Amino acid sequence: MRPALIALDVDGTILDSTGTISPAVLAAIARARAAGAHIVLSTGRTVLGVRAVVTLLGFTDGTALCSNGAVRLNLATGEIIPLATFEPAPVMDRLRAMLPGVTFSLEEPGVGNRVSTGYPGDGSGTRRLVEDHELGATPTTRMIAYWNGVTKAQLAELMDVSPIAGVTWTYDHHSDAWLTVVAEGISKASALEQLRRELGVSPDATVAFGDGHNDIAMLRWAALGVAMGGAAADVRQAADEVTGSVAEDGVATVLDRLFR
Repeated sequence: MRPALIALDVDGTILDSTGTISPAVLAAIARARAAGAHIVLSTGRTVLGVRAVVTLLGFTDGTALCSNGAVRLNLATGEIIPLATFEPAPVMDRLRAMLPGVTFSLEEPGVGNRVSTGYPGDGSGTRRLVEDHELGATPTTRMIAYWNGVTKAQLAELMDVSPIAGVTWTYDHHSDAWLTVVAEGISKASALEQLRRELGVSPDATVAFGDGHNDIAMLRWAALGVAMGGAAADVRQAADEVTGSVAEDGVATVLDRLFR
């Protein structure tokens, strides 16, 4: 069956480290879209972060799933739909007890992020430095926790034996200790399944591409889950096949095969 819904992670999948989408990948995505497939960006980026990618692709309609599935963006109307939120204060307290010195960034969909003192960056632009009482006072769709001076491997060793009630968490791409937290049960896969049902797409007609820890559920959800070359072992194990890296136009290789 030719795919009818194609979910694309962004960073490290279609977008390289320079912020570029190659001509081969752009052409392959355009051919799949022209053939009638729904192309859905499925990313850990916020709405604000994904808009530049939408512009690169030239999309003026369709859907982007942002913040690891917690927020939906209608590309035609610009409507931002939070799909799930959680109360951050108890999670922050738990993480502070586990990770002394941890700092936080909490999403305000379509507006920016409120951040704690010490969070990397200067707090300018869409980042708003707030006092502790304001940081966790209202629900959020996505929280990023950063533990300075600790590696991702060290963070994983601790988090893998330390469940936190009420939320789902994944590791970021970086080698440093970045943790992305969303509401319990929320993932790229949960948001894609909701969208698939709304679009009336058969489960057998779904494909997903990704390279990160936050893509594992999505790769398992898809009828064909494709891990990018260079992805970590657990990401590869979750996929049905492994394609080339983003530098090798891995997405184009598979799409050209499926839509030849």
